[in-house]
Amino acid sequence: MHLRLMSFVIFLACLWVSPVLAGDSFPPPCLMMPDQLEMRLPSRGLTWLQGEDLRGTCGDVPAKKWIRNHSGSVDLFVYADGPSGSGRFWNITVGVAGRQHLKPTLGVCLVTSTVGWRTLQRYKRAPLSWLDDLDNDGRAELIIWSSFPLRKDSSLAEYGLIAWVYRLTSEDSLAIDWGLSRRMAREVAEAYRSPLDSTDPYLGLLRTEAADALERFADERCRMLENDAGM
Repeated sequence: MHLRLMSFVIFLACLWVSPVLAGDSFPPPCLMMPDQLEMRLPSRGLTWLQGEDLRGTCGDVPAKKWIRNHSGSVDLFVYADGPSGSGRFWNITVGVAGRQHLKPTLGVCLVTSTVGWRTLQRYKRAPLSWLDDLDNDGRAELIIWSSFPLRKDSSLAEYGLIAWVYRLTSEDSLAIDWGLSRRMAREVAEAYRSPLDSTDPYLGLLRTEAADALERFADERCRMLENDAGM
């Protein structure tokens, strides 16, 4: 009996080891990772997302500066203040309100960086859109532009740009939409592949690396280092 059990264990071990020996393994890690998989909005008012670097007052937005679009039975609001500094930082305010309201009744603030624009430079959605109906379903999505390092210990000139897309899943929650995020990654990768009027060969190399990284993510040929269950 023990011999049979041992033989069965060895057989299972061989099944597990064989794909590894054949060359099957986990895909390499992605170079990019969203800061938030879900944005939970407060029950009322506007506040900074947990873990964000608090820069200024959240929700202090001039009334005419809001970008607004329908998202189901409510409206989604965005205000993007930036870019500032060498890191091209933006303070982003996201809010939700009913159609009858002139400004958000609840929302959050966060900080992001578009320093990756230095390697992209040309893109058909410029100036960058933070709110759009990307899939033409009548419900606007939130777009958070972010940057990712192309190299270990990257300088500010060695970053790529990516767009994380969030969908309003309830009146107080925005969740990342992996499908639309991957679609946007393909679009940005295509922009990185397009010719650029530059005589700098190093910039061309960085643009190729950014396109490669975005395409690996878009085609699911890389894995997220954290929160794999959220994908």
